[in-house]
Amino acid sequence: MPAMTPVAPLDAEQLNAFAALREAAVAHALKASEAAHPEVFARFGARGRAACADDLAYHLDFLAPALESGQPDAFLHYLAWLAQVLRSRGVPTASLPDSLRHLDDFYRRTLPASIADTISQILTAGLAHLASDAEPPAYDHPGPAPWEETDPFRDAILKGERRTAQRCFDDALNRSATLIGSEVHVIQPALYGIGRAWQENRVTVAQEHLATAMSHSLMARAFGLVLPADDNGGRAIFACMTGNHHDLGLRMVSDAFEMDGWQTQFLGGNTPLPALLSQCTAYAPHVLCLSASLPQHLRMLKETLAALRRQLGDASPRVVVGGLVFNHFPALANTLDAQWLGPTAEDAAIGARQLLPR
Repeated sequence: MPAMTPVAPLDAEQLNAFAALREAAVAHALKASEAAHPEVFARFGARGRAACADDLAYHLDFLAPALESGQPDAFLHYLAWLAQVLRSRGVPTASLPDSLRHLDDFYRRTLPASIADTISQILTAGLAHLASDAEPPAYDHPGPAPWEETDPFRDAILKGERRTAQRCFDDALNRSATLIGSEVHVIQPALYGIGRAWQENRVTVAQEHLATAMSHSLMARAFGLVLPADDNGGRAIFACMTGNHHDLGLRMVSDAFEMDGWQTQFLGGNTPLPALLSQCTAYAPHVLCLSASLPQHLRMLKETLAALRRQLGDASPRVVVGGLVFNHFPALANTLDAQWLGPTAEDAAIGARQLLPR
């Protein structure tokens, strides 16, 4: 998909005006969609109505960072992804472009032209993108090259066959003699493939959760079997901000840092901002690594960076950002007071060497 021309981003006051109308926008678009497609709502009933409301809210979740950054590509990717998710589940997609028109109409009626025009530019681009039958985004590409153990490992974790999965991962670990290489080239592409299969309605949410949980436990077991490099003097904290529960990739990055000689503290997913700031004050890390999986996590990421600067000032650590949203849209990192060091844990650990205390 060719990149859309950037638009003028909204300022903080304009974004607040947009955010304040969230519930009203969803209610307006839901009512208009129900009137336009009564047969769809009759077919799926209350459950379908709730799902439609959720999808409208997701529209706004993805639209907000596009308005804030002026870079709409992630929003267009989301629309193509959602169209495939709906098609694969037998849900008619005609209501999807209609929902964008309903939102455009709502904001035209309720916001000043200085805000509504920018919203309309992105929503109109979304309509054109859907009409072009654009290929849905392949969030598993680009990705790390899979090793020969990846496919049997993926099949085993989907079935909950722990012994088989452990044997596959041990084979990779023994053959490569590198924990991080095995995580990046076996577990990461396996989970990317499972994510793609969920997108196409070929695996369930339960299977996806099972695969992730099993991967976490196998990584923890393997971590205890390898020796890290000597202490290099660096300290690092790893966290996902409030609202982001996807922490397995961040765990890989933390492992990669520790294998490279860093002292690390892994706080995991959904870390409350006050707790993160308190730990940064107590531990005084040289580097803080924060993960954003989806575009809607960027707002909280910006708030975290601002709070960090206010509280710690010149004593603030260097901030490294990563996660799926940056892997596919690296330019988004340029809108932050932070660095993106690459799409894999290996890349991040190598790039972080320049951030070591001298």
